Amino acid sequence: MYLFTACCVLCGEKVKANISLCEPCLQDLPRISCCCYRCGLPLKNQLNDTLCGQCQQSLPPIDYLISSLHYAYPVGHLVSQLKFQHHLVHAKIFAQLLLTTLQTHSLYHSIPLPDIIIPVPLHKKRLRQRGFNQALEIARPISETLDIPISTGLIRRAKYTQAQSLLNAVERRKNLRHSFALIKPISAGHIVLIDDVVTTGTTVYELANLLKKQGVKTVGVWAVARATHHYK
Repeated sequence: MYLFTACCVLCGEKVKANISLCEPCLQDLPRISCCCYRCGLPLKNQLNDTLCGQCQQSLPPIDYLISSLHYAYPVGHLVSQLKFQHHLVHAKIFAQLLLTTLQTHSLYHSIPLPDIIIPVPLHKKRLRQRGFNQALEIARPISETLDIPISTGLIRRAKYTQAQSLLNAVERRKNLRHSFALIKPISAGHIVLIDDVVTTGTTVYELANLLKKQGVKTVGVWAVARATHHYK
């Protein structure tokens, strides 16, 4: 069962739809209209089957990334409330937004559904501190709606790392190097990683590299939000 509030989480107005956002606030969200199909970087005046300049130079280890929103206000505000103030209703909002995006995205209809969903894992210390994994909370309604199993027992976060939000791109790569470990063999051929926000992509790239070394053929990412620029 997932939480629902009859008032908009942004403006406090009463809501009719089962999403805890009023229609004006829902329409005002910074949605991504087109993006690089490989890394999900938002693009201007392009098609969704376009590669960004960086992916044209060097393809990332993920095969595709689908996200709903630009990582801009009020998305960052809602993400922070979910992660640090335990506003779990936001996880359901994010799941519903992502489901809407998936069902209208060209990639979603051109490739098979994944065999399993893996929410990006937290280190056990951070999980104890927070009390929940926000990626898992977002993944649950998606798993139920699409009838795709969630796996939290294949990969663990083996190294406790500094928060990625405090680091630049180079520091993020160093911070996450060898930070994930396999728990048991993987037989799935197509896996989707679910996360709240993708900024540099370092986290999902590290996971994708690990999965592909184990023989996984296709690794996709479904994220609520994507940063607008590649971080330096």
